[in-house]
Amino acid sequence: MTVPVDVTVPTVQYASVADLVSVLGGTDSGVGTPAQLSQVQLTLALQAASSRISIYYGSIQDGSSAAAVPPLAFHDLCLDLAAFWAWKTYLKGKAIPPDHPAFIAYKDATALLNDVRDGKLRLDPAAGGGVTSETGIVINRIPPIFDGNDSNTRVDQMSGYLTADRPYGMWGPDLQDAGLGGAVYQG
Repeated sequence: MTVPVDVTVPTVQYASVADLVSVLGGTDSGVGTPAQLSQVQLTLALQAASSRISIYYGSIQDGSSAAAVPPLAFHDLCLDLAAFWAWKTYLKGKAIPPDHPAFIAYKDATALLNDVRDGKLRLDPAAGGGVTSETGIVINRIPPIFDGNDSNTRVDQMSGYLTADRPYGMWGPDLQDAGLGGAVYQG
């Protein structure tokens, strides 16, 4: 017995089929290019690209809220990735040469997404001078005269967590000499 599968599950696409056809068509109306593929084939390429972008980015940007509006870079990345998958479909499994423009764009887009995943860059930078574009920087002008012994903190041997402590040799209300606990926190 076969179970009917609902293939109408809505998926996010960061670019349109018309944009992809325009990219694939070149200057000769798409004769001899993946622009000749069917609407379904081009949609599958866009969905594959959009899914991968969402995975690398860590969330789906479907525009359902202000926080979920996709960055403008998603459109270009989607077209670069989808063009590669469209060429793969068009060539029916034949190898795509490493100097092919779609392959080069795919490799560049993948490298960019790897950097996004690794936190090296953002795809949604703020406008210059905006409040969200400012990042904090700690400038400590105090000379390094203190060490972990001055922190009055210690790693509790029972819990493994950082806990408040007293200077060595001082008695506390629990009648335990400070210094009998775990290692002094060295910051």
